[in-house]
Amino acid sequence: MFKTFAWVDLFVRLHNQSFIKRYESHISGPPLDLAILSISILFLWLTRGGVLDYIAPHLRYFLVVLPKYHYELPWLAENHSEQVALYTCLSFSLITFTVVKTLLFSIYIISSPLGREVIVTDLKSFVKPAAAYLLTFLSLAFLMPLPVYGAGASTTLLGNAYSLTIFNILFLKMLSGGIAATVLLAKRIKRPNRRDPVEVTSND
Repeated sequence: MFKTFAWVDLFVRLHNQSFIKRYESHISGPPLDLAILSISILFLWLTRGGVLDYIAPHLRYFLVVLPKYHYELPWLAENHSEQVALYTCLSFSLITFTVVKTLLFSIYIISSPLGREVIVTDLKSFVKPAAAYLLTFLSLAFLMPLPVYGAGASTTLLGNAYSLTIFNILFLKMLSGGIAATVLLAKRIKRPNRRDPVEVTSND
């Protein structure tokens, strides 16, 4: 996953094996780090729920700035009031962890010697699908609330903090991978010139 992005092969003529292994370990596979973080917070909630009850109101001020949580937190308070502190701490922790991890890995990509070997003749063929992908998962992770179906949602699939968190982990994982792939492609991309050999790196 994310070895090809926006129909462009990101690893073409890339010989830095150390970088490839670290990139694959960061991008590929299930989001175990986010899952472990969520389980740890859940365990804390089950054993010392008072700690999360104290922290959650302070974290809520940051979350409600995002349209997604501006809707979801009041909705959850109405349907599952006992889960509000858990969902607040889970969401804030997952977002913070993902932002820091993505930022650090993007800096690692930028600072790594990789070479500009990805030849793209039409930048629009890369920019449009990459922007569409990032905007989609950015919206799902921060803008669009999941329980948008009104009354009775507490009995449906998305009707509790656990299922909402599972979807949030998926959206954050896909967004983080998309950002890393975009940074990698931006670092390696170059416009063709007369000396460049003809090489197909895009399906367009």
